[in-house]
Amino acid sequence: MDASRADVDIGPILRRYRRWERRFLAAPTDARVRAGFESAVAALCAVTGERCGREAAATAERLLRAPVRHERTAVTTFV
Repeated sequence: MDASRADVDIGPILRRYRRWERRFLAAPTDARVRAGFESAVAALCAVTGERCGREAAATAERLLRAPVRHERTAVTTFV
């Protein structure tokens, strides 16, 4: 993941995707719902770098579960 994507909070984007996914599964022929779902898929794919909505959701969930790693800085002491 490059630096531009690392600054994005994936949580809200994933929640938006899941909301639209539920709506789409309930009403797959509704054009407005389909457009909203496709927009949510595109946003999630852009953030995760995946090409498929389901893979993007899985990647986002994995990233949210991963522990935050802090970079260790080398400390040099002069005696």
